[in-house]
Amino acid sequence: MKQVRRAGTGMEMDKNSEHSDSEAAGNQSALDQLRTRITDVMRIENAQVEVDRAVAFSGQLIVEAEEAFDKLKARFEELGYIPLLRENEAGQNQVIVAIKGKLQSAFAERRWLNALLFAATIVTTTLFGGMYASRVQAGQSLPTLQIIVQYGLPFSITLLTILGVHELGHYIQARRHALPVTLPYFIPAPFGLGTFGAFIQMRGAVENKRSLFDVGVGGPIAGLLVALPLFVVGLLMSTVSNMPAPSHRSLLIDGLISLFRPDALTNGILLNPVLLAARFGLIITAINLLPVGQLDGGHIAYAALGRRWATWIGYATIAVMAVLGFTVSTTWFVWMGFALLSGVQHAQPLNDITPLDARRNAAFLATAVLFLSLFSAQPF
Repeated sequence: MKQVRRAGTGMEMDKNSEHSDSEAAGNQSALDQLRTRITDVMRIENAQVEVDRAVAFSGQLIVEAEEAFDKLKARFEELGYIPLLRENEAGQNQVIVAIKGKLQSAFAERRWLNALLFAATIVTTTLFGGMYASRVQAGQSLPTLQIIVQYGLPFSITLLTILGVHELGHYIQARRHALPVTLPYFIPAPFGLGTFGAFIQMRGAVENKRSLFDVGVGGPIAGLLVALPLFVVGLLMSTVSNMPAPSHRSLLIDGLISLFRPDALTNGILLNPVLLAARFGLIITAINLLPVGQLDGGHIAYAALGRRWATWIGYATIAVMAVLGFTVSTTWFVWMGFALLSGVQHAQPLNDITPLDARRNAAFLATAVLFLSLFSAQPF
């Protein structure tokens, strides 16, 4: 019995040894194959096999990061790897990481779900948004049919147009950068405005900060292109009240009022359904531009400022939202909750070295100014 047991143990040790030798040989082979594809883009100082089927090379890039990534993407794909470009913590060397896997994976689109959620959101925004709009303007209970026709439909059409074009801006930019992306998912809600908004899902990694910036900024800019004209239409349709003007209007809204309804600068405005929905569209755009986590502003800040600065700014933004929640409006706690649920940290692009170009840096500054003109400590 003992002899058999020893023989069995010896055989297992031999098998384990063979497996270990085979794995080591495979790692060395992968290391050598990858190294030959890197030598013309990096002066390699160190190379090692990491966990999770990854191989890391550190050194100095001898070409621009964007050119290096484009070359490595094609070369690594032949071996079944994905390239990542990083700077080390000290910022002195660059790191190329090869990860086993595919750059993009196929996914099944469920367009029936997009259509179903959109149809449901039309119903909820028409009914519940219409009820909200009727209370804001008429201040009394009305028959359901009158609410739908007089308040619900114009409110729903206005709000869903703004939300839809916003998501379409993200979608177009994602497709322009060859990112696999879903159609928008609208979220119906049986109270309030009748919706929690809409979102799209990217089903692949963003290649660089320029792509991330374009996708992030595409939604708010597209949404504003329709929200601003619709706000002006609602403004021209509105009636000025005898109440004093609210003190919490944003700079942009004050500017539009001074241009198109100067008589309302010192007085309140009775919000019709179009104006109400467009106003919410502008508020949602401002919230989305907050520089935190997975909000559009978080993507924009990461692309323009880098991971470290974007993280600190994100934490500072959360702190400011908490202070506003305690001192101005508890609604800020709701938005803070959404921001925290989406995550304060940000996924890194594959090429995290290439910075924004001059045109995008100028667009970043313009977007920051736009955010400040839209922001109000008491938006509702």
